[in-house]
Amino acid sequence: MAASVSYRYSIRLAGLSDIDDIVRLTKSLAIFSGRPVDTLQTAAELGENLSSWYQCLVLEYKASAEASPEIVGYTLWTYNYYSAVGRYASMSEIFIDPSHRGRGGGLGLMQGIAEISRKKGCNELRWLMLDSNEEAKTFYNKMNAEHQYDTIGLVPMHLTILDLIHLAERKLRIEHNL
Repeated sequence: MAASVSYRYSIRLAGLSDIDDIVRLTKSLAIFSGRPVDTLQTAAELGENLSSWYQCLVLEYKASAEASPEIVGYTLWTYNYYSAVGRYASMSEIFIDPSHRGRGGGLGLMQGIAEISRKKGCNELRWLMLDSNEEAKTFYNKMNAEHQYDTIGLVPMHLTILDLIHLAERKLRIEHNL
């Protein structure tokens, strides 16, 4: 008779001791999404900004009661404000190790953000998704998520760090007292 394996997943807020695992998973996400790995934040930068700039939940997996938990997924988010909706949570990343997908971890992470965000008075959760990620589309559609561009006409925009530096250093005729 084959031994039965008990799979156990749990979700909790990340701490500084989790940073190396978060870095490992952010590298996996970058590879999955075709982003360069060498531009990612370092463990020191992620650790310095945990809780002050972003929130993070981790998904832990334990194969047995004796096994040490292993972090197999995470999500990062921040809080923002928009006059049309008030406070909202902005999820920047969610990633589950491919070998642990389809077992409820992604939904658990999303529920965690929803619970924490509602306690903070948020009215919405927003995020970006790779248009080519069919697995993500299916996952979010099951939650009844709407494509923001389709519903309110907003187009996601960004400035890279080099463009941000250039803009900040640009000489203008308007004096800033910042």
